[in-house]
Amino acid sequence: AREFKAKGANVILGPALNVHRIARNGRNAEYLSGEEPSLGAALAREYTLGAQGEQVAVVAKHFVLNSQETDRNTQSVLVDERTLW
Repeated sequence: AREFKAKGANVILGPALNVHRIARNGRNAEYLSGEEPSLGAALAREYTLGAQGEQVAVVAKHFVLNSQETDRNTQSVLVDERTLW
């Protein structure tokens, strides 16, 4: 957050929170959680609190159902409530 603030930014576009479900997903390296949702929840909280402590906002992104890069702008994801949560 200090680096962002030093550059004059007041918002970080992250963290990315999706859980790895497909090994070939191009965004896996961005996700805090890896394959463990509870780890992602704990890390996201601390990441957010740390940034806010430096007066920098965060925008959580890719937090659910973002496992496909190919044709991602034209795909729709339909899941039932149990699968979603």
